[in-house]
Amino acid sequence: MILADGAREDLFRRLLEEGKLPHIQKEIVGRGAYAKGVTVFPSTTGPAYFPFLTGYHPGDLNVPGIRWFDKSAYANAAKKMVKFRSYVGIETFLINSDIKPVPTVFDLLPQSFSIFNSVCRGAGRRNLTKIMRIWYWYYAHLTDRWEFLDQQALAKTLRAIEKDFRFLFVVFPGIDEYAHLAHPHHEKTIERYRFLDDAVGELAAKLKAKGELDDTLFWIVSDHGLSATHTHFCVNEFMEKRGLPPFYYPKVFHRRGKKVANMMSGNGMTHLYFKNGHDWGMQTTRTDIRKIDSALLADLVKEPAVDILAVRNGDGGIDILSKRGEAKLKLLGDKVEYSPSPLVGEGWGEGGDPFGYSNLSGTLTKEEILEKTIDTDYPDALWQLAQIFKASRTGDIILSATPGYDFRVKYEVPEHKGSHGSIHREHMMTPVATNAPLDRPVLRTVDVFSETMRLMERPLHA
Repeated sequence: MILADGAREDLFRRLLEEGKLPHIQKEIVGRGAYAKGVTVFPSTTGPAYFPFLTGYHPGDLNVPGIRWFDKSAYANAAKKMVKFRSYVGIETFLINSDIKPVPTVFDLLPQSFSIFNSVCRGAGRRNLTKIMRIWYWYYAHLTDRWEFLDQQALAKTLRAIEKDFRFLFVVFPGIDEYAHLAHPHHEKTIERYRFLDDAVGELAAKLKAKGELDDTLFWIVSDHGLSATHTHFCVNEFMEKRGLPPFYYPKVFHRRGKKVANMMSGNGMTHLYFKNGHDWGMQTTRTDIRKIDSALLADLVKEPAVDILAVRNGDGGIDILSKRGEAKLKLLGDKVEYSPSPLVGEGWGEGGDPFGYSNLSGTLTKEEILEKTIDTDYPDALWQLAQIFKASRTGDIILSATPGYDFRVKYEVPEHKGSHGSIHREHMMTPVATNAPLDRPVLRTVDVFSETMRLMERPLHA
């Protein structure tokens, strides 16, 4: 399973159709299938790896982003508990202990190996880049030589398939990194797609020489897409000006007098957690936020950078707000209840559906949601928002950025010219290529795990 970090579905498909990914076409798609994938929210590295390796959403595993804050743990000063986290840098190593104890593919398939992958619980010594990964990333960050990491990913994979392996998961980071440094359609980014294609050619040739190509299941998947970024909007400054000073990474130890925690993922989404009165411990609902700042929600929605705002309501669900309108959403087991409001909101909105959906309401199954929204700007958004709010570490408010904008101005070195993390189509749609037949042209990335186990005739539980 090759994870082409940051590969856009539309771009990957166009390159295939233009014959610019000949090895992937010949060795993988030509033997099997190509499908449109819908990733999880937030659409960001790390949490969006969970589906492929566990079959779960980030909300299920209580790790709702690359940065998060645990309100109940933070309120309990007497206990040593995990209070907040950022998986950018050294804390990357802690993601495996932070997720709920579910079996990973490395638990289920003992002869499995991991390369340049941070979500590797159960791999043990079969994690072939356990310590060196962060040093490779640090070197590439300082030099901008992310093509070197792709080259190393290929070299380590070629060595790994000499072993008696059952499963091998490898991350190629170059597409994502050059899309951040330049933009998703820049020539340097496109070159990383072509390198990936050459890598597939080399891997297929080696497996063929071993007589194992026809018995090897191939996947090429991605965790998210990206969009070009032209404007940075600072959520921290917005909150400070309203008398709601936030703490945030990297300045998380400057917490005296702070009233909000701001935890961003992929720069295209962020969690906001509010100190409710004298205590951080309680979840803060829309009604509570009105008491803190009566115009806060309306003013956030009016910002050009803010596309979608989701906030907990007092009915056990969430309210979704945008410039188009608002709606209520509630998870009911394996279904959701969705109710767009015909009323104009508190100073925003046109009285329509917040996503611009047409005639979508009522109690919907997850299959219906995917089918009815796949060709919209917000594919699967109802299911994905319902899933992330299952996590106790999810914010009181989630903001999703308008394409072209992100939420980070300070402490982003080098400056990001491409962003992801949002619930918009440009970030949520991903390619899924396999040399096995698929019975559907669209699937969620969480389905890849169960498809893998089915094709390998393995049980889904340890």
